[in-house]
This record gives sequence, structure tokens and C-alpha cells, in this order.
Amino acid sequence: MTAQPKKQPRRRPAPSALPPPPPSAFRQPGALRRANVVNLPDGYRAAVEPPVTSDGFLDGDFVMDSQVFLCWLADYYRDDIVSLRLVVRMMGMQKPGGAVQATQVRLAELLGVRQSQISRSLKEAGRIGLVARVKPGVYQLHPRLSLKGGRVPVEPEPGMKTQGTMKVDQLALLDDIADNPNLPEVFRELRELPDPAEKPPREDKVRAQTRRARKTKDGTS
Repeated sequence: MTAQPKKQPRRRPAPSALPPPPPSAFRQPGALRRANVVNLPDGYRAAVEPPVTSDGFLDGDFVMDSQVFLCWLADYYRDDIVSLRLVVRMMGMQKPGGAVQATQVRLAELLGVRQSQISRSLKEAGRIGLVARVKPGVYQLHPRLSLKGGRVPVEPEPGMKTQGTMKVDQLALLDDIADNPNLPEVFRELRELPDPAEKPPREDKVRAQTRRARKTKDGTS
């Protein structure tokens, strides 16, 4: 009996190669050049975001405001239109970092009121902690309430010929304010605003109402 040759086992076809991964910007030639690699300290992470522009705002400028603060302004100054206008005006004319460069005379001219009214309103705003006087003609808005971003000048370091700048950082600015003994305590420690419902009536309005009541009484007696 003639021996039959053994049949070779049937081999399964090799699986087709996996499809290539979808194209990615990170797989492009030169995508991971050394110039694009940033080494972060341990425990830190970074996010890549597109540049932020402000072309949609009038004149290209904008500020960041607390929504709670805006609502509080409308409620707290419901009977004090001069103070309301003053604070809003200062919010709009602040420089990067929250500085407002204007004298009381200039603010009175802008609002069309007497300087004494500006002085009274600034005193009230300072008592609450909304604003602090840094030096004559310079006031600081509290960065918890309103803040304009951008770059601010910094004192040149030894050996530097020109003055440098740094980007406004709200947390760093708050730390600087908390550590500045020259600023009022109420400004340095501002965490909340007084309840508008508990606001006492203005003294000048109380006096005016008292005078009117006396005149009415004298006219009817």
C-alpha cells in the first residue's frame, strides 16, 4: 500500500493591517520640534488655548466685573445716583490692574456735579471697601469687584536700563493688597458687601426731610 503524503494544515490568512490612525497635528513633520516642547515642574500642568481677542467690544477694551457686584450696585445706590454714576465711571476708566488716575475735580467735571458730592461719594465707597486712595489723584478699585486685564509697569531690576512690564494677575494683585499696610483694612480684607436692605438713609437726605417736615408743620399750625 502506497503511503499517501501528509497534507499541510490549512493556514488562516493573516489579518489585514490596522487602518492608519487619523491625521493629527502632532504627527505632522516637525510638530514636536524642540522649540515646541515645554518642560513643566512636577505637579504642574498646562493647557493650550487660542489667543483671546476683544475685537467685539467697543474700542476693543473690556473689563471683568463681578455679576453680584453689578446687582449690588443697583440695589445699594438706589437712592444715591451720584455715587452710582461715580463708581460705574471709575470702573469704565480704570487702567490695567484697576488703577483710576483722576482728581476729584476731574471726576466732578466728568459727572457734572460739585466736588463736594464726589468727595462724599468717594468717602462712602472707601468706607465699604470698593475703592482705596493710593495717592493724590490715584485710586484703586478692588480687584474682587472689577478688574481690567493687560500689562502693568514694574520697577526695573538692578542692571536693567528700561522699565519692564508684567501681565495682570488677579490672585497676585489680591496678595499684594492684603500685604500692603498702607491700604485701609476694610479694603485689604474685603470678602463680602453690606446688605442693601440694611443701608441707613443718607444723613443729608434725613436732614432735608426733617426741614421739609418742619416747614409743613409750621405752615399748617
